[in-house]
Amino acid sequence: MRAHLVSFGAAAALFAATSLQASAATYSFDYVGTDGLTAIGTLDVVAGQAISGAGTITASFLDGGGTEILTLVTLSTPGVHDLGGGDLSYRFGGGTDLIGDTAYPIDAYGPVFFVSGPGDNGFNFWFNGGGQYQGLVAGDNNYNGEFGAASFALVPTPLPSTWTMLIAGFVGLGFFAFRGTKKGCAAIAAA
Repeated sequence: MRAHLVSFGAAAALFAATSLQASAATYSFDYVGTDGLTAIGTLDVVAGQAISGAGTITASFLDGGGTEILTLVTLSTPGVHDLGGGDLSYRFGGGTDLIGDTAYPIDAYGPVFFVSGPGDNGFNFWFNGGGQYQGLVAGDNNYNGEFGAASFALVPTPLPSTWTMLIAGFVGLGFFAFRGTKKGCAAIAAA
């Protein structure tokens, strides 16, 4: 009986891991604006919501010039304003609020990112409904909006090692419970 329960637990863990993996994906993005702004990166998406994202942005008009790091703003980011319905607002330097969301595919609000480097800047890009995307860099001494093209691609992601280890552990427990005798089980419990 115990062997069947442990085997059932291993099967349940395997099912949960594959279900989570099926609803989770990583998407790469490549945004190219009309005045030289480029942004590339990834969005980790679970059940249609981006839970994290990172990349780089390159634009000559940024405070520091050159290339800066992007980090996704989510509803759990300290200081974010939850506008309801999954929409968020985050205030960058100069009192500029960027409004967005974490929905994927990218919609009319789109993701909001911190821009690292000198100053306090943000970057937001969204689908404008006309077959293109629009981007905006806003914050300290910046307010630059432009149209651009963006492409998105699914990036293959392997099963996380923690899930692999968890499944291996359950399989091992199932093996010992199935093959163990009272003496073997006592030895395992004592260890």
